[in-house]
Amino acid sequence: MIHDTLAQVGRYTGLHPLFGVAFAWLANNRHAADGTHLIRGEDLFVIFETAATHDPRTRRFEAHRRYIDIQVNLAGGEIMEWQPVADLAIEDDFQPGGDIAFFTTPTIVPTRLHVRPNTWAIFFPSDAHKPVCHPPSGPATYRKCVFKVDVHATGG
Repeated sequence: MIHDTLAQVGRYTGLHPLFGVAFAWLANNRHAADGTHLIRGEDLFVIFETAATHDPRTRRFEAHRRYIDIQVNLAGGEIMEWQPVADLAIEDDFQPGGDIAFFTTPTIVPTRLHVRPNTWAIFFPSDAHKPVCHPPSGPATYRKCVFKVDVHATGG
């Protein structure tokens, strides 16, 4: 898991061949409409959403096996909780052809990230995460985008 500001994206573009493509696309498309936008087909796409945050007690930890998430908060702020997958028990396993599993509530306190506007978090397949939880100020409306980056994509 990585958490930083949009001003620092250059530090992380070398971690995957498509990270730089994703951040460059965002710089030119920050106001894209809600919904899914294909950038490099199934190798790299982004989902924009505007919605309300949730009580963290109603959310579950999730993780993906095919995709790395780059979750960028654009407005409103949210809490994202993080826990290593290895420390959690599976509640709903990956479905055939699916890319998401859900986990039971951890027995230890998870790491809580306050993801403010213009900050982001990257979650790798080993990172369970619980996004869109209420920020410290209480329920809020947020706008974010989530890049889905295929772990095995080469960027070519």
